[in-house]
Amino acid sequence: MNISRSSYQNPTAVGFSAAVRILLFVGCSALGIALGYFIPLIAKWALTLPWVPFQGPLKLITAFSGVWVTIVTSVLGLLAGLWFAEEVIKDTLHVVVSGETIRLEKDGTVQEFMRETVGTVFLDGKQLVILGNNGEEHARETYDWASGRIAGALTEHGYPWSPGGDPYQEQFRRWVLDTPDLPLAVNALLKAREVALQKKEKGEAKELRREVSKLGFVVKDEETRQYWRAQTTGE
Repeated sequence: MNISRSSYQNPTAVGFSAAVRILLFVGCSALGIALGYFIPLIAKWALTLPWVPFQGPLKLITAFSGVWVTIVTSVLGLLAGLWFAEEVIKDTLHVVVSGETIRLEKDGTVQEFMRETVGTVFLDGKQLVILGNNGEEHARETYDWASGRIAGALTEHGYPWSPGGDPYQEQFRRWVLDTPDLPLAVNALLKAREVALQKKEKGEAKELRREVSKLGFVVKDEETRQYWRAQTTGE
């Protein structure tokens, strides 16, 4: 039995390191405390500007005085900073590549793909895309890191990386309402997806993309415009 060298390598993580996460929490906490500390002064100053909205809440803040007010607002600022740091980390794609799997972590959701199911991986603009052996789309997630890092991690572990982008790029066609080359069910899903894109309902658009994929088609977006292609057929 032949075992590839990549199987012996330690997994490679691409995303926020432990040190960066700590710095993010510390920095956001410090900023939150600072803002919270100065909230009473900011509210007092804002009330001198007649065009500033939310006059009622600002007057409520300035109605209280004493050290305890500063303490409360500072604690609230600390909590807001911790919450913001946590949301930034959750919303940033974290990729772990090993000899056996590619693992994607984002928004509290984990996706894992076995090596034998991965046909090719590439970057489509700011999106990391994983395709299967028949051209089906396994994953498409926003990726905010340098392309060299993810490309290096994948090639180091022996995954098929496409430096030129999508190998099926020329097969995509723009979707228009009731496209005759598509089944009625796919047209219905893409129509619903167009509405979701216009309303910026990312979760709904993502779920509808999965439904389209189950019917044998791949869809990608340019703003609210949708482009589609058929999946290839395995031999």
